[in-house]
Amino acid sequence: SKITVLIWEDHMYGLIAWKQHNSFGKHTDLSFGNPEFVTLAKAFGWNGHRCEDSSQLQSVLKTALAEDGPSLVVIPIDYAENNKLTQRLGNISCPI
Repeated sequence: SKITVLIWEDHMYGLIAWKQHNSFGKHTDLSFGNPEFVTLAKAFGWNGHRCEDSSQLQSVLKTALAEDGPSLVVIPIDYAENNKLTQRLGNISCPI
C-alpha cells in the first residue's frame, strides 16, 4: 500500500527540557536512545529515508510519496531553534 509516515526524531523530551531551561536555567536529564528508524523500516520491507536538512525535505518527500509500498521519512529535530525563537520573542513587547 502507498503510505508515507514521518517521524520527528529528537532523542529527548526536548520541549520539556526547553521549558525547564527557560524557567530554571537548567534541565534534568531527559534524553533517551532511539532505534535506527531507517534500518528498522527496511527490515520490515518499507522504504526508508532520512532528511538531515530542511533544504532536503521537498525532494525526500517527493521520492517517498512516489515509491511503491510504504515509506518512512525520519526528520531529526534541532531544539536549538527553540532557543533562537525564545530570544526573538523575548525582545518583542506586546502592550495590553
